[in-house]
Amino acid sequence: MAPPLRALVNGRGDGALLALDRGLHFGDGVFETIRCMAGQPCWWPLHWQRLQLGAGRLALPLPAQQQLVAEVTELARMAERCLVKLILTRGPALARGYAPTGDETGTRIALCYEWPPAPPPMFRVRTAQLTLGENPALAGIKHLNRLEQVLAQRELAVADCEELLLCASSGAVICGSMSNVFLGFEDALVTPDLEQCGVAGVMRALVLQACAALQLPLRIATVTPALLVGAASLFVTNVRLGLQTAHSVDGRALRVDPRIASLQRWIDAHAF
Repeated sequence: MAPPLRALVNGRGDGALLALDRGLHFGDGVFETIRCMAGQPCWWPLHWQRLQLGAGRLALPLPAQQQLVAEVTELARMAERCLVKLILTRGPALARGYAPTGDETGTRIALCYEWPPAPPPMFRVRTAQLTLGENPALAGIKHLNRLEQVLAQRELAVADCEELLLCASSGAVICGSMSNVFLGFEDALVTPDLEQCGVAGVMRALVLQACAALQLPLRIATVTPALLVGAASLFVTNVRLGLQTAHSVDGRALRVDPRIASLQRWIDAHAF
């Protein structure tokens, strides 16, 4: 990964992360990766909504929305198109051990990255060997404990594909190593239920909204390996890739879903 174009810690370009920060020690925090275009963050209301959900679930101090928007926008102006990573932690520990005291002052970290290269023309996915642990208390939110994704990306680095599909310990297909998943069938799109584990991505939320607006049938369901085998098409989503067609899964060729183009147009039209 290339170094960030610029970084802010608590709003300062010369700010430093303290060695006692609980985000460093325990992954005690949440984060967002935000697509920025023409100096503005895209789909900010959904990012803010997920920050609120994660901060509420973990009882984290949450900065004012206006403050966060100002700092993200400051970094968004670094390039015509870029990614801004926003990290919120509980802040420096006030006592040794896992338990917070409740008096911590949160830390804000914002980093601006150049827009990454486009994926290859043929985007292949495979089922990972790694499985995800199930924990409803953490399901859906984008917390800083990403070791499962670190292991998945190590597996991806030696796999002959561009993305890995991760299953829960129960066997259900949940997500990609860096994405959400949608299966295409003749009668509907299907995306995995994330009540037990997985991150509820902003682009996933936008696909749900777009399907409702365009009156395209969509189901949130338990995705078994058998259901995956029966899918005619598959695409993965995140704010960098948008809606990325998978051309094969576990070596089986897939068709391009005709619904993707209209969904992507609707999503792009509602970026700001």
